[in-house]
Amino acid sequence: MKRLILPTLLLAALAALAVMAVRALDLDYRIDAFLPVPADPDQALVVDQIGAGPGARMILVALTGASAGELATISDELAERWRRIDGVQSVRNSNALPDEDTLDRLMRARFLLVDDIPERLGPTALEQALDERLSDLALGGRQVEALVRRDPLGLIPELADRLAPATTPASFDGVWFDAAHERALLLVESGHPAFDSEAQSALVGQLRETFDELAPEAMQLTLAGPVIIGLDSAERSRSEATRLSIIGSAFLLLVLILAWRSASLLIAGALPLAAGVVAGLATVALAFDRVHGLTLAFGFTLLGVVLDYPVHLFGHAAGRRLDQAAREIAGPLLLGAASTLIAYLAIWSSTSSGLAQLGAFSAAGLTAAALTTLLLPWLGLSAPNRLIRRPPPRLHQPLLVWLAAILALGWLAWQGEARWSSDLSRLSPVDRQLLADDIELRQALGAGNVGQLLVLSAPDRDRVLAETEAVVAQLREARAMGLITAWQSPTDLLPSSRTQAERRAAWPTADWMATALAEAEPRFQPQAFQPFLEDLDALAALPELDPDYWRGSGLAGRIDGLLSPVEDGWRALILPVGLDDPDAFRSWLAERGSKARLVELRQVSESMVEAYRMEAGQRLLLAAALIAGLILLRLRNLRDTLAVIAPPLAAALCTAAIMSSWHSGLSIVHLIGLLLAAGIGLDFALFNRMMARRSESGQRTRRALLVCAISSGGVFLILGQSTIGMLDMLGLTVATGVLLSWLFARLTSAPPASR
Repeated sequence: MKRLILPTLLLAALAALAVMAVRALDLDYRIDAFLPVPADPDQALVVDQIGAGPGARMILVALTGASAGELATISDELAERWRRIDGVQSVRNSNALPDEDTLDRLMRARFLLVDDIPERLGPTALEQALDERLSDLALGGRQVEALVRRDPLGLIPELADRLAPATTPASFDGVWFDAAHERALLLVESGHPAFDSEAQSALVGQLRETFDELAPEAMQLTLAGPVIIGLDSAERSRSEATRLSIIGSAFLLLVLILAWRSASLLIAGALPLAAGVVAGLATVALAFDRVHGLTLAFGFTLLGVVLDYPVHLFGHAAGRRLDQAAREIAGPLLLGAASTLIAYLAIWSSTSSGLAQLGAFSAAGLTAAALTTLLLPWLGLSAPNRLIRRPPPRLHQPLLVWLAAILALGWLAWQGEARWSSDLSRLSPVDRQLLADDIELRQALGAGNVGQLLVLSAPDRDRVLAETEAVVAQLREARAMGLITAWQSPTDLLPSSRTQAERRAAWPTADWMATALAEAEPRFQPQAFQPFLEDLDALAALPELDPDYWRGSGLAGRIDGLLSPVEDGWRALILPVGLDDPDAFRSWLAERGSKARLVELRQVSESMVEAYRMEAGQRLLLAAALIAGLILLRLRNLRDTLAVIAPPLAAALCTAAIMSSWHSGLSIVHLIGLLLAAGIGLDFALFNRMMARRSESGQRTRRALLVCAISSGGVFLILGQSTIGMLDMLGLTVATGVLLSWLFARLTSAPPASR
């Protein structure tokens, strides 16, 4: 009983330190944390679009479960209530004019947002405009009278058409619906930054609460879009980290109870694990400003790796004191730990902050666990003799290992480029069902996917706006040629300073305008357009339009998405619509010397993943070479070195072949999984080669390696059951690699000689 006191106290102290470290962490749940650092402006644009691009704060809404009439009524009521919620930028459920505040700002700015002003003020143009207003009054009566009095030239409807999406949903009772009239559709824009998950979560909660208050019980609410995807990813990251840690810890506890059946060894064996967790948490807390929640879920897999160390110690101490076993296993244990440490350091050097955190956590934890294991003999414990003295089964079949490796290599070569996956979405914790919902509602709403962008850059904001205006002028020609059907530009709401000044100067005085309107259509009363004339008179005092002018309105998100500061100045985006032949359009731009460049986001993202994979592959190959050199330096025998390296290498090839088919291509996560599996497999091979010289030593080694394979493989298999794709890929890859490494190590190890 006395032997339990010291390890129990040490374990309690380490557990307390771990809790303190977790509480001190500033956790982050950004969905782009595991993406690589962009290598050029186009790649930076791709990463920006994930978290802050056009539509990044958009919430797509569908109402179902009632008749079209009921859905339309609830849609209008929800839109009205949702607009009053703090943090809601805008709510749209129809093609109607924007809310009063946005409409008022648009009214005051309209004089600076339209061109061809002299042509609009000619007698014929004025007469035609006023005839149209008479028609509006005849059809709309008093409902449109206020708008006609303030906007006799029809500038607001013109601007509304320009700002409207290229395609809009079907409608019923003036409310957006899908084509089958089964779902009422709404579009909500959050005013919170895309990365502010707490504020976004509170906002979504208010949206749901309002729906519950207004809607009948049978009606259902579906939310999709980037905001919902981000919140779901954060919540699943938190829950998966907790769930997997609990299940994995329980599994390891069960394995160790069955393997050791000793309370003192169980507590002592937990010390290296606890030390590893504390060291990992402390390292990421010190090395990184914020730690991604998935790092903790990834980090829990460290338990399955470092548990091997006390397993080896206790397994080789069967019937002996721990200090004797520690001296015996120190060589292969430290060599295996150093080799695995090199692999983790390679991951730490990744340009992805999320993967770098994983590497840092694991490298520090591995080092602490290995050293703590070799210090366990100071506790004065001994291990019971659990050896079953019987001849081991003869499994020496190295040809099977080489045959499997050759077949796997041939399969990978036959697959060609199909063995790789360039899907950027696989590097983020995004639920594929939510992605499917997002795509479905986007299609129903006509929101589309932002897959193509025209990009312009300049040292300052006004210059990039001026260059954007020049490109827009070129796009009018492209539209006439049928290369493009429409576009959205930041200059729709924010012209350059020069253009604003020219338009401001082109408008006449209010007195001149009053006379011209009276002459163009005498049927209107003399004071009919007084609100319009007052707006025109106030034009001189209107400040120059800038992003702050639209801040807080329903159009602010459009400006923020299309115009943004970057490291070397400002960047403007133009969203093309109806661009079916990118190559022809790109050639057309080049012929005209356009300063805009066409960026196809999917193409750039795929090349980004390929470059990332190449870079990671080079780092991992360097790590593998360093590991091989370290083993050769320690063993000082090329044949022994090759015998140690061959089983984990063959297992890695076979695992890669299996995963490339199972997961439709290998990603960077698979490569990391292969490296981790190879590190564990190398540990198996080292102990088989260095510790199985005699019958009794070989029996201890085989038993310890079996427990290691079960514990490590089991932990990663549990990770492979995660609902997060990245964890699933990593877990199944390592679990498969560990199983094959253990099997191949047995098949390539010669039966031990008798004493």
